[in-house]
This record gives sequence, structure tokens and C-alpha cells, in this order.
Amino acid sequence: VPGLILIRATASSAAMGVVAPPQAPPFPFTVEQFVAEVSPPSAAATASQACAAFAQLATKAVVPGTFRAAVPAVLALVAREGEGLVEAKVSALASLVALLACVPGAAEDAVAHGAVAAVLEACEADPRLDGNALEAFRILVTVDAAAQATVSDDAAIGSLIAFVKTRAVGGERADARGNDGIAEAALDLLCGLAAKRRDGGACRDAVVKRGGVAAFGAALVAARNDEVAVRALIGLAMTTSSEEHRKELVAVPDACSALTRATRSPDQDVAGAAKALLRALGSDDATRGAVAAALRETQASGAAADLDSA
Repeated sequence: VPGLILIRATASSAAMGVVAPPQAPPFPFTVEQFVAEVSPPSAAATASQACAAFAQLATKAVVPGTFRAAVPAVLALVAREGEGLVEAKVSALASLVALLACVPGAAEDAVAHGAVAAVLEACEADPRLDGNALEAFRILVTVDAAAQATVSDDAAIGSLIAFVKTRAVGGERADARGNDGIAEAALDLLCGLAAKRRDGGACRDAVVKRGGVAAFGAALVAARNDEVAVRALIGLAMTTSSEEHRKELVAVPDACSALTRATRSPDQDVAGAAKALLRALGSDDATRGAVAAALRETQASGAAADLDSA
């Protein structure tokens, strides 16, 4: 009898002092119940509560793979039009982050269902969505298939990088600290794309082709702290391997001056990266003049660049 076998095995294990590992509790609701609560005719408040509950539970319990089927409904909530939907959309993006992080296949499905366009349109309507949106995109591009599908779609990758470029110089929040956080998240996303290698450089090439060098340069100029600056410099290190791209960098207003100032940073990562990049710029005939001019400007201000040690 199967039951007796189980009982005997359990009793034997207990007698031997073997304790079975605790099992994760079952997820408290099904994907069908979740989809029903986030979809019309559910009110915005109901949808918001359901998404917030799911996002919180995903940090404590194993999310069943069946929740992959919730991706279209969550994206539909992000795209829903009407009054009083901001909180619901914030929660929907939080649940999208959880789905992308926890459910295999969710990233690929999100791209296939137009996640990039839907999320960007929602963010343009209300910048309060930026933080969760950037985190969702950051996770999405860690999945190779989803990242490759995104960069293969000219409209999607063009819009995504344009969005990131504006946020990389600080978001549209009223508080500076919030803007810095948005800038850091935007640069994390852009660096994540530029760092991918298993795709033969397709993601990095997409970043460079669509103005990534200028985005990193502008972020460095606008940086209010070393956390933003170091991300901008890491991105520049990955996207300025050719003289052509280094010329793009020096064309960014005040970029060379920002680099010379960064060499004096107390953060060794920032200072070291800035010195290395300045040396590379100084080795090119086409960019040497811009570096020299920036160094003279910095010296005239009484804060000479530190190029003695890297």
C-alpha cells in the first residue's frame, strides 16, 4: 500500500534522526485568481492590492511556473487608461519585476507581448513609474533571449535607450535624491546591455549605435555623486574602445572637464577609471586637443587633474 510505504519510510527516517527539510508553503492563490483580480472589470484599487500582494509574496514563497500566464494581464494593467490608475500601475510594475525575477519564460513572454512599448508609454505619462520600470527592464535584459529580441526590434530598442538617456542625467522627480536613484538605475540598465557578451556584442552595438556613449558622457557631466559617476565611467569603458566612439565622447559638452574633475575624486574606482579614460583620449590625435583644453581649464580653476597614478 503506498501510504504504508510512506509511513514506514517516515518512521524509519525519524528513528535514524534524519529530519526532512521544511517544505515551502503552497502559494496562497492561483494564477487564474490573480489574473481575474488584475483584469477588468476589477476596480483599480482591487488590481493594485492584488499586484502588491503578489510582489510581496514573491519575496517569501516559491512562485509557481504557472504564473507565467499572468504576464499579459499585468502588462494590460500597466497600459490601462483612465483616472486614478497611478498606484495600480506602480503595483503592476512591481509584480512584473517579481514575475521577471522568479518565473522562467516570463521575460521572453513580456517582450513578445510588447512590454517595452507599454511600460515606456506609461512612464512618459507619469514619472512616478520610472523606478519600477527601470528595475523591470534591468531584469529583463539579463535573460539573453529577451535581450536579443529587444535589440532586434528597432522601435523597441530605440525607444528604450532614448528613455534611459533622459533618466541617466536624473529623473523628473522633485527631490534630488530621487533623481540620483533614477540615474543610477538607468545607468545600471545601460551598463547591463553593454556588458552582454554571449550575443556576439549585439546588445553593446545597439547601445553604441543609438547614442549610448553620449548618454554615459552626459550622465558623468550631470553626476551629483560618485555612485552615478562610477556607473557612467564603467559604461564609457565598455563603449569607447574605438577612436570613433571616443570622438563621440569629447563632443559631449563638458565631458572632458568632468573627466578631469573625476580624477580628483576620493573614490578610487571613479578616479582610476577617469584617469584611464583620459589617457586613452590623450593618445588619439582627434581627441588630444579636447583633453588638453580641459586640463588647462581645470588648472586655471585651481583644481589640477591628478594623472600621476592610476
